[in-house]
Amino acid sequence: MFTIDLPSAADGRRRQMNRKGFVSQDAAQAAETEARKAYARADLAADGSLAAELEAWLGERELDVQQTTLGNYRDIVRCYIVPHLGSRQVYALSKRAIHDFYKTLLTRGGKHGGPLSRTTVRTVHRVLMKALKDLHIVVDGVREPRKEDRETAGRKGVWTAEQAARFLAHHTGHRLYAAWVLAIVAGMRRGELLGLKWERVDLDAGLLRVHWQRTATSSEGAIEKAPKGKSKRTVAIGPTAVTVLKAHQRRQEVEKETAADLYEDGGYVFCREDGRPYYPRYLTQEWERCCRAARVPVIALHDARHTSATTGADAGVPQHVMKDRLGHASRRTTDEVYTHVLDLSARKAAELMETAIFGPSERPPADNRRATATSHPTRRLAVVRRRMRKRA
Repeated sequence: MFTIDLPSAADGRRRQMNRKGFVSQDAAQAAETEARKAYARADLAADGSLAAELEAWLGERELDVQQTTLGNYRDIVRCYIVPHLGSRQVYALSKRAIHDFYKTLLTRGGKHGGPLSRTTVRTVHRVLMKALKDLHIVVDGVREPRKEDRETAGRKGVWTAEQAARFLAHHTGHRLYAAWVLAIVAGMRRGELLGLKWERVDLDAGLLRVHWQRTATSSEGAIEKAPKGKSKRTVAIGPTAVTVLKAHQRRQEVEKETAADLYEDGGYVFCREDGRPYYPRYLTQEWERCCRAARVPVIALHDARHTSATTGADAGVPQHVMKDRLGHASRRTTDEVYTHVLDLSARKAAELMETAIFGPSERPPADNRRATATSHPTRRLAVVRRRMRKRA
């Protein structure tokens, strides 16, 4: 069986839905979920339920947040919060109910009834708390789920400079080779690559004006808009990247001539053979295929930015320069989130520390064992005596 709370009656009395006779707990749970969804989809305007209040909150946030941010809020509210808590009256919301909600998501909150990642549940928590704060609803003592326990110590998929070079060398003839170069060398986001137009590219000066992006939302599909905050920036590129972009431009001119009147010239730097812009997901899928083809670790396209920040730090690029290059609002984001300590860098640091404390190492190379055997005075004398006996 299951029991759920319904919006209060007109006289304020409590109402509930009870259903019995299910053959298993899983069947009852599935029916309860569908019942919650049904009431979440109903017109609950101003009835005091959390679902109605959150819908009103989403309507208000249309005034001050970007479309993509609002889309993320809607997805979290409608996919996770409303099905589990939507029918509850706001005044009856408690920390225990919220904690039980988080536990449910962690055990069976996924699309197919599996566990939801802790990262996603933490995001749900932050959106719910933001909404309650804006609605002036106080629920004391709500705890944020702990972070995911990662064997990588929080490190994302980051390539070494050698792996990045191998990936690029393998795809020099690929149509999106120039996009991969800008993702790794210039640290550009997926949406920034897809929104880049030739009118904002100055190859003579070696400058890219990142003033537009093309991204996707679950409700409206692909949309274009200006980047937020410090993300709107001008990025300098070196002579190699300029040469790559010039070659890409020449190829695009050939495609224009081939397509003739069928070419839809939107001025995009990276687009299909007929000039139409890519759907953002295509770039992600093509990146993964290219990773496998180059036989390098498959990392997310966004992690190319982490690779860019880490490689730049190891190469000596000043932190304030890398911050502006990546379009971060603060150095802390660049340093603590995007810059990672790779195994090779950690090994170099260990060797530098030992040199500083113990002095230069006098250990001979590991593969020169014969030299090691004869370098010690006693051993060298024994070798000389053996040779003298042989001659005698």
